[in-house]
Amino acid sequence: MTHTSSEPAAPALKSPKELLDIDKASHAQFRLPVARRASGEDLSIRVHVAKGASDGPTLGLVAAVHGDAVFGSHIIRLAMQRLDLTNLRGTVVAVPVANPVAFESGTRTTGQGWNTDMNNMNRVFPGSAEGWISQQMAAALSENVIGQLDALIDYHCGADTSINYTLIDGDKTQDAQRNIDFNRLMATDFIYTHDVNPFSGTITGHARGLGILSVVAEQGGNILPPGFDELSLTRIENYLKALGMIDGEPVLPDTQLVMSGGRTLQRIRHGGLFYPEVGIEGLSAVVEGGTVLSRVVDPHSFEVLQEIRAPYEKSAIFQTRPGFGQVNPGDYAYIIGDATKAVEIERLSSWRFEL
Repeated sequence: MTHTSSEPAAPALKSPKELLDIDKASHAQFRLPVARRASGEDLSIRVHVAKGASDGPTLGLVAAVHGDAVFGSHIIRLAMQRLDLTNLRGTVVAVPVANPVAFESGTRTTGQGWNTDMNNMNRVFPGSAEGWISQQMAAALSENVIGQLDALIDYHCGADTSINYTLIDGDKTQDAQRNIDFNRLMATDFIYTHDVNPFSGTITGHARGLGILSVVAEQGGNILPPGFDELSLTRIENYLKALGMIDGEPVLPDTQLVMSGGRTLQRIRHGGLFYPEVGIEGLSAVVEGGTVLSRVVDPHSFEVLQEIRAPYEKSAIFQTRPGFGQVNPGDYAYIIGDATKAVEIERLSSWRFEL
C-alpha cells in the first residue's frame, strides 16, 4: 500500500527574503532547489520555518550535514512540533536533512561515489553553485539560510556510536569567548577546546565568520540513556530562553569539565564481532586508564583480534560504541578526552545573550 501524504507540496524558495516573510504565529516549509540529477530527480533541501506571534531573533537548527548523523533530524522534528508559537518571540528555521544525498546512502560523505562526489560536506562551506554536488548543497544553504540567522545549532553524531559533548574553538578573542559561553548552554558535562580553526569549510565556521553565534552539538546516536530525547529538547529550550525567545531560565549543570590537548579517536583495527565491555552507562563518564572498553573477535576462528582500553589515566568518554554488532576496519569506536588535567568550571551565571 502506497502512503499518500495529506500535506501540500512545499513550494520552492524564490529568494532568501521569502524564507522569513511568513505570517506571525505560523509554520511554513520550503524547498531549496539544488540541481537536476541524472536520474531526473530534482535535488532539493527541505527547510521548515516557525514564526512566533512576536518579533525576536532567528535561531537555526541544522542536522545531517553528514548522512549518518540522523539523531539531530529526529530531535529537530520533535522540537518543531513542541514549539508554542503563541508565546514564541522570533523565528526558528530548521533544516532536518542538510545533505539528502548522504542521508539516502547513510554515509558520512556525500553518497558512495558512483554518481556523487563523495566529499565531506562539512568541509566545503560556504560552497559554490558551480562546484561539486556537496558544494552546490552548501551554497544553497549558505545563500538562503545561514546568512539570515542570529544563532545556529549544528547537530552531529555517528550511525553506530553514541556521543554527548560540546566541541568549542580555542580562540581567545572577546567574540570567541562570547561564543564559548553560548556553547555552554548546551549543558553537557564535558566540553573540549580544540585548536583554533582545525578544520576549514565547516558550517559553523562559516556562520561564525558572519558573526553568528554557533554551536557544534555532538550528541545522539543509536543507543542512548533513558530520557535523552527530553534532555536534548531541554537544551534547545536553553537557547530559546537565553536569546529571549521564550520565558524562563535555562537548565544548567552546577559544574562542567573543560578539557584540551589530549583527545583520541579510537578506531576498529580489524573487522569482526564487536563486544562492548562498557555500555551506554559509560557515556559522559570518566574511567580509569587501562579499563577494557571493548573487544573485537574473529567470528571464524574465535580469536580476539583487538582489545580497546581507556588511553588516559583519567579517560572521559565523549563517544562510545555501546552495542554488540559487526564492525569493519576503520570504523569509529570511541572518542576519549584526557581528563587528567581537566578544569572544572562553575555554573554559567551570565546566560542571557543580547543580539
